[in-house]
Amino acid sequence: MAALVALLGVLAVWHPARVAVQALLLLPALFPQAPIDPLGLLSAPPSHTSQTLQYAGGQIQTDLFAPGGGASDTRHGAVVLLLGAGDVPRSDLAIRFAGALARSGVVVLLAQSDGLLAERLSFQEVDGIRAEVSLLDAQPNVDQQRVGIVALSAAGGLSIVAAAQPGVRDNVAFVNSFGSYANARTLLLDVASRSIEPFDNVVQPWSPEQRTIEVIAIALIDTLPDDADRRLLRQAFVEHAPVDEAGWAGLSPAAQRIRELLEGTSREQAAADIAALPAATLARLDELSPTSYLDQLHARLYLMHDVDDPFIPFTESRELARQAPPGIVQRFTEFSIFAHVIPDRPVPWQTFVPDLWQLFWHVHAVLLELI
Repeated sequence: MAALVALLGVLAVWHPARVAVQALLLLPALFPQAPIDPLGLLSAPPSHTSQTLQYAGGQIQTDLFAPGGGASDTRHGAVVLLLGAGDVPRSDLAIRFAGALARSGVVVLLAQSDGLLAERLSFQEVDGIRAEVSLLDAQPNVDQQRVGIVALSAAGGLSIVAAAQPGVRDNVAFVNSFGSYANARTLLLDVASRSIEPFDNVVQPWSPEQRTIEVIAIALIDTLPDDADRRLLRQAFVEHAPVDEAGWAGLSPAAQRIRELLEGTSREQAAADIAALPAATLARLDELSPTSYLDQLHARLYLMHDVDDPFIPFTESRELARQAPPGIVQRFTEFSIFAHVIPDRPVPWQTFVPDLWQLFWHVHAVLLELI
């Protein structure tokens, strides 16, 4: 009995211990097939409102989840939740996780922009993230000193870029990037060569998902000045329609290099092709690369990646951790249980248990920023 009283006393007065309990209760919301929902049993349902924002790239559909119950003047930590490119971010699992975070005491803005929905990575998305952070800052129940971004897949890289920009960098305390990229040039090199370099001078085969090739294709095609080049490459690598040899023969030299990169080539040839791309294309790649902005960040970074990720190789997050200035990266965790960003890969328990332990401590570290 005395031990129980002592434990309750620790939980009552020691903030990390209280957050550890909340992290434990939150974990089931990360797993699609979790048999229990402890937060659903122990906490009030969150409020949920929707709003459409305008930004440079079109519109952003948002869902705002806020903690239910409690004092109306209580201010909470808050996150923008971004789940990547394509048509999957607003899934039931995303909404479930956003609601669970809100039940934990966090205001959550789940956002989907037109650009990311169309698999288009551009600097316009930075304007979208700025609008999302501003919307959170304007909420009367949000503590502006505890606003962060939790972003998955390609949105993680864009969020780091956004967090380094004037008008955003002093309004974002942290970014948690899961399964994202560090440098658009090295990502293109890996995709084009179907290989990665996890250690110096050690190259391993890697097979990128088709969606990754499409996202890269759109980003490259959009930089070309010639309409005919753009139309033909889009037909081949985005719409997956056949192109005859006469069509290929009419491509400009820059478009021919992009074709070779998207079809796949050796690592050496891919590096040569990338170096020979037009200046405007290389500038676009650098503009979208988090490594171009690491020295401008005020936000703390939390990095997560699965070592078998077929969408973006884990070496990208390793490179982010390697290049970040001292003190920027608070935690970097590698996993083997995620299918890109969803923990539903079948693995033996000897892998699952240590990964779950690491996931718990990573979630705990991020929640300490918010609760």
